Amino acid sequence: MTPVSILLIAFILAFPVAAQQPGDSELNHAYSALTKKDYDAAESAFRAGLAKQPTNAGAHKDLAYTLLKTGDNAEARDEFERALQINPKDETAALEFAFLAFETKKPIEARRMFDQLRQNGTPATRATAEQAFQNIDRPLASGIARWKEALARSANPKAPSTFSAHWELAQLAELRDELPLAAEQYEICREIKPQLSELLVILARVWRPLNRLDETRAALLAASRSNDSRTAELALEQMDRRYPYPYEFVNALKLDPQNVTLRKELAYLYLAMKKEPEAIEQFEEVLRIDPRDQAARKQLNALRGIKTKEEIPAATAHPVATDARVMGLKSFALGYTNDAIKYLEQAHEQDPNDAEVTLKLAWAYNQVKNDSTAIRYFDQARHAEDPRVAAEASKAFHTLNGDVMPQTTVWALPMFSSRWKDVFTYGQVKRTVPLPFLHGANKFVSFYVSTRFIGDLKSSLPTHVIDPQYLSESSFIFGAGASTKTWHHFTGWAEAGEAVKYLPGRQDIGTAIPDYRGGLNFAKGFGQLLGSRSPGWFYETTGDAIYVSRFDKDWLFYSQHRAGRTFRAGENESFQALFNVNYVRDMKNQYWANTVEMGPGVKVHLAWMPPNVYFATDLLRGVYTNNQYNPRRPNYNDVRVSFWYARTK
Repeated sequence: MTPVSILLIAFILAFPVAAQQPGDSELNHAYSALTKKDYDAAESAFRAGLAKQPTNAGAHKDLAYTLLKTGDNAEARDEFERALQINPKDETAALEFAFLAFETKKPIEARRMFDQLRQNGTPATRATAEQAFQNIDRPLASGIARWKEALARSANPKAPSTFSAHWELAQLAELRDELPLAAEQYEICREIKPQLSELLVILARVWRPLNRLDETRAALLAASRSNDSRTAELALEQMDRRYPYPYEFVNALKLDPQNVTLRKELAYLYLAMKKEPEAIEQFEEVLRIDPRDQAARKQLNALRGIKTKEEIPAATAHPVATDARVMGLKSFALGYTNDAIKYLEQAHEQDPNDAEVTLKLAWAYNQVKNDSTAIRYFDQARHAEDPRVAAEASKAFHTLNGDVMPQTTVWALPMFSSRWKDVFTYGQVKRTVPLPFLHGANKFVSFYVSTRFIGDLKSSLPTHVIDPQYLSESSFIFGAGASTKTWHHFTGWAEAGEAVKYLPGRQDIGTAIPDYRGGLNFAKGFGQLLGSRSPGWFYETTGDAIYVSRFDKDWLFYSQHRAGRTFRAGENESFQALFNVNYVRDMKNQYWANTVEMGPGVKVHLAWMPPNVYFATDLLRGVYTNNQYNPRRPNYNDVRVSFWYARTK
């Protein structure tokens, strides 16, 4: 038996995990993936679980924190917003949403949320929200006052030279929710530069919350027939799905009288309604604006009877058939899932080999909770030639099907201990291996092969020359094992392998010896954990029962607790001030495996670090609870500096 330091074993077998709530099988899979730092798999599993439990506010928040780990701040913002819609009293979600809204270029939504929280939140929330609100509001108020003063000094406030002043004032007013002022200034901008069709979309955006709905519809209709494709697309996304009425075309032409496309469409609509005089009036106006429009001229001549022998397709033509693929993809992007399914099914029938259509159709069925059909389409899409589509479809297919995908996990924990004046390192490369002949078992148990490294810099204590005392196992351990899916934060595992020593002069063990280990792990956290977007208190606990054959076939029991406060030091930077309480004992009552440790610590995540990396320093006072055969003092002090890294792919 070697006197292995308790600090090494505790760090080896207790992994940091984030607090989550158990849900259905998909959500349990997500939380299991989080414990392995596999954020991509966790994200897919969360989405699959939320498709079945869309009102699970906690899962939406956990997905949001997972997305923050992967750097998808905009999507994380949306998930916090969904959690807040389900539970409007969740001030943590509200603050997270507000900060992310500001970071992702949505200052209006951020300011509104901070304003709401500073008035109605708890005292701690009000203080944070008040500071954030003022940081946004003060520059806006100052800018509005400055541009108002500049326009007041202008001899002709509506001259073309004042356009930029009106534009800046309008934008600042909109950001500050002074919508009447914003509408007034945007309208002046439109008067000065009517050729800027984008202003119609902007005016619609400001008029809508002012309940100027007729003007909003007119502006969007005019913009949707703009020659600028980007403006037209933005307007179409915001319009009602029904076709406009004639009076709405008339209102739109009042806003944009030079819009030839809009005017010609109204003329053809009048023709379809058998209102030829009104159609003639519109075609005449088109030719007044653009005398070179030959289509309008031919149509007008035909209506007047000047060319009776010439076929006039414009008067009898039917609307152009809708492109099912385009409409399906657009409906999916806008969230009209049922319409998306209708159009995408048509597009799929027209071209079964269109991988993008097949993939989007699978996601649409997934969103309406028809997973049996979704799996069928994911199965088709995962065989696509496009590697991006195939990878996304394959991941979704296996997630919905409950399959275990092969993945590789690499992690390392180098650590310095002042007690031993030594640097210890524990690392592992693990590859999960789904077994085809155990398809059902794969859904509950993960099989893997593993290479572990356990070693230290000094290798042995120099005071023990005749009988060296080693501080680590000094071995590479090659093995295979199985671990259960995480259930209510519990995970079981078992592993068998061969430990190969890397020190040729070490004589207390053979060159290669059998190594069997396994056990049960529990881990849970509460509050604002490391990496959270907002500061706050936290508590983490881990517990392990572990069997290790080379320690005289002993069972070891660990209970670790960390509590403290998380602070934000800057963008993507956070640190924790905490207090540790660690308890260890074993079945054979060996002195080195029975201790209690307490002391403060600090954990730091810097901006340049990946999400799953941190530094930690702990100052611990320990005591052996069993001093029989203990060659050392019953108490000890230890400063531990560690670095944690993990990656799953």
